[in-house]
Amino acid sequence: LALLFVVFLGRIALTWRVFNDTADEQSHLTAGLEVLETGHYTFEAQHPPLARVVVAALPYFRAGLRRHAYWLWDPDGSWSRREVAYYWYTLTLARAGNLVFAVALLGFVWRWSSLLYGPTAGLVGVLVASCCPNLLAHSGLATLDIAGAATVFATAFFLWRWSEQPGWRYALAAGAAAGLAVLSKFSALAFLPPVAVLYYLAAPRPRPRLLPAVAGLLLAALVVWAGYGCTVGAIVPQPGHRYLSRFPMGGESSASQRLAKLVEARTLPAPRFWQGLIDLTAHNQQGHPAYLLGRHAQHGWWYYFPVALAVKTTLPLLVLVLVAVGRGVRRRDTPSWIYPGAAVTIILAVSMVSHINIGIRHVLALFPFFAVLASGLFTRFQANRAHLAVAALLAWHVGESVAAHPDYLAYFNPIARGREERFLADSNLDWGQDLARLARYVREHRIDRVQLSFWGPANPRKLGVPAMPYTGQPGWVAVSVNHLLGVDADAAPFAALRGLSPHARIGKSLRLYYLPPPEGDRP
Repeated sequence: LALLFVVFLGRIALTWRVFNDTADEQSHLTAGLEVLETGHYTFEAQHPPLARVVVAALPYFRAGLRRHAYWLWDPDGSWSRREVAYYWYTLTLARAGNLVFAVALLGFVWRWSSLLYGPTAGLVGVLVASCCPNLLAHSGLATLDIAGAATVFATAFFLWRWSEQPGWRYALAAGAAAGLAVLSKFSALAFLPPVAVLYYLAAPRPRPRLLPAVAGLLLAALVVWAGYGCTVGAIVPQPGHRYLSRFPMGGESSASQRLAKLVEARTLPAPRFWQGLIDLTAHNQQGHPAYLLGRHAQHGWWYYFPVALAVKTTLPLLVLVLVAVGRGVRRRDTPSWIYPGAAVTIILAVSMVSHINIGIRHVLALFPFFAVLASGLFTRFQANRAHLAVAALLAWHVGESVAAHPDYLAYFNPIARGREERFLADSNLDWGQDLARLARYVREHRIDRVQLSFWGPANPRKLGVPAMPYTGQPGWVAVSVNHLLGVDADAAPFAALRGLSPHARIGKSLRLYYLPPPEGDRP
């Protein structure tokens, strides 16, 4: 077990200096620094503060990182004013903060699998989870997704324990974990209530008493309130004013407007929490530019996450999960699969009605449940055909994971491998992670100038890319996959490039072309 943890953490650490900061890392780090510097949380309400403070803690206390400007890459920001080595050092410290959540997630996978199926299954569960490319990817970034996955999974574990062993202990543990989950990602508010209800209904009779559940809910609310600094106030402090979200709130009958009317004039605990809910509701009803199977949409598709799971999960893990569920249904073995299986069903169903379809990371919490389900196939291993087949699937899963290093973020299984951009984009493939790789490439090949169209927040020249704006003129041209596909950008200027074979692929997210001069201009 210790070896599995060490290898998992080592693989994550090896990615820290490969990838520059991705699209969301600056904003999360800046928000966390604001809390540590001022004690206030005003930067952006749509995301809760816990994981942001965690990723900012080490850079703040160990390296003296401060905001100085709104964005860290701004001309007056810490990363622009200081040397590149300081950028890499502080970014590495920020990413290391998320190991707290990554280790906790594996620990709960081990505990749940062991309790259900025995010690061997516990080890297998950890092996499966630690080799999930998506978990590896987001454990290595200073973002919120691994924190959300770990805390949602921990809450489900304690809810399961409470359903099996009614009483105060696990009800309060579930409440505390739920509070941390809400402080990590607001999606916990959509995932956890139906999971809790279903676990309660599936509990052996006599069912748990509701009084401990009420106490757990109160504890969850207290944890959330504490996470927002125990603040009390009104969202709109001046009577007669209305709350204005950074996202369009729609008409008076829209969900965000109704929620705002309900809470904006009231004195409430954690007013910033309620602002975040309004912003998230407005964002969801507005939608977000999304890409799937060569198509663009503002409000996404109900089948977005099933397709993403089908191409971003290793094929052997999908087969292991299907076999485990099929065996459980066939044997009517309720305790062995109904709880993790129910959580998978609920999380996927809730996500399918979302209008923000920008990455499999939004259902990252599914993968530890997959690991628990798969571990059930290794309860009592015997050298027969069936068990050798599942062992071969496990070995394939591990091999896929090892072969993906270090590009766990852009992992695709053989269904889409080699033509990933035909299926998905955005944080599934191009999150602006490969600019540092481009800098290494142009340095090694002595390229003194490159036209760059880059999707991401990082500063090209600071990282060593001799960049100039893209004009389509002859010479070296580097373009993000998102721009080629028209994700959050106009794809028209790149139409001529799409018919060319790139000179080089920089990581998974950048394409480098050489456009020769016209025949008459050549010496």
